[in-house]
Amino acid sequence: MPRSERVHFPADPASALEAYDPARGHGPWDAAHAAHLLRRALGGGRPGQVQELLQGSVHEAVEQLLQPTATERAKTWMRTGAALAAQSDRAALASWWLMKMLQDDCALGSRLALFWHDHFATTWSKVERAEQMLAQHHLFTELGAGRFHPLLSAVLKDPAMLRFLDGDSNRRGLPNENLARELLELFTLGVGHYSEGDIRQGARALTGRTVRRGVYHFEALHFEAGDKSVFGQTIADGDDLAQRAVEHGACAPFLARKLWRFYVSPDPPLEVIELLAHRWREHDLEVAWLLRTLLSSRAFHASDSIASLVKSPVDFVVGTMRALGARPDPRPLQSACARMGQWLFEPPGVQGWNEGEAWIHPAAWLERTRFAGQVAGGEGGLLRDAPLARLFPRARRQDSKPVVDDLLAAFLPGVLDAARQQQLTVLLDNTRGSKLQQAIYAILCLPEYHLS
Repeated sequence: MPRSERVHFPADPASALEAYDPARGHGPWDAAHAAHLLRRALGGGRPGQVQELLQGSVHEAVEQLLQPTATERAKTWMRTGAALAAQSDRAALASWWLMKMLQDDCALGSRLALFWHDHFATTWSKVERAEQMLAQHHLFTELGAGRFHPLLSAVLKDPAMLRFLDGDSNRRGLPNENLARELLELFTLGVGHYSEGDIRQGARALTGRTVRRGVYHFEALHFEAGDKSVFGQTIADGDDLAQRAVEHGACAPFLARKLWRFYVSPDPPLEVIELLAHRWREHDLEVAWLLRTLLSSRAFHASDSIASLVKSPVDFVVGTMRALGARPDPRPLQSACARMGQWLFEPPGVQGWNEGEAWIHPAAWLERTRFAGQVAGGEGGLLRDAPLARLFPRARRQDSKPVVDDLLAAFLPGVLDAARQQQLTVLLDNTRGSKLQQAIYAILCLPEYHLS
């Protein structure tokens, strides 16, 4: 498969956010761009999904990926999650989430919830309540694609978050500032856009919020009544605090930049973020609008954006399984992600995971190559139900070039140039054993494969 032609990043902000349209000469709509869209929206495409998207326009492809998950499937997931939460087993619940990501074809579902889990980082080890961690996950899937203000308001009353940041012990006369601080620094504004006085006043506004019998409860006796002052404005309670934080001029750019870095590229131009944030304000900070805009944009499809992000362990594992159409037991997948450094429901702290190049340190890389070997060998049922005979016909497995061509079409369409493809072919010519197995391992260990 030839390498996709280069697409330049637009010179001005308005053009960068313009809808990518090959009919207007913006660039190609080919397998490389469809696979890029699937990696960022879902973690990766299933067999045949690239060609399915190419049957329509870029706009139609994005709209297809934004369609909600079927109701019956979502209900089944919820029932299964509730049963696992009753076992109080983090690994089991994390495996369930990975299973959802393997099956979910909605960009506004399980993978978007992963973004919010990192943004509103909460750890199982501190909360110690499986049902509360599951409830928080459902909060992200149910509200995560809507307006940011309702999501933030719900998080500030979420039992898992209240326990994690000690909000349940924040009471009149004994204020605990943890939740107020992270609300301003990590959830809405970023460093430099609030004062210590704003944190103290915000903590007073959040008093009285606690957890009783596992659910949110407002205890009026513990609430500090009276006016408080945040950002030079008078507020009465935590609802006012959330409203003022969302209305603050730094909120939209802060969130837009973070979502851009998750979906588009690591270093968004300031002027593009400013324009994006301004337009997002006009849409009341609706996350679905922002995601549609990002995934449709010329900036997203620019060559500098493609393969600009390091895959997280979850994206590496989920994307590999989706590309092969496998339906494995998700428990080994959870263990693999954990060994690579990403424990679902257990981020390393309130700031979430260190991403980008931090994912690729020697120990993590060793675990990635180990997982590649397990996949290639079909160990532990990792290739269960994978349609290998259809994806990689036996008649084409005898010679190196057809094997390389078929596997690159499945894993890295339009990414490697002819010279790199030839290197793989020569490598395969000089190996013994199953060419398919050796080629899967080689491709999963390519540096290019670990970029999204």
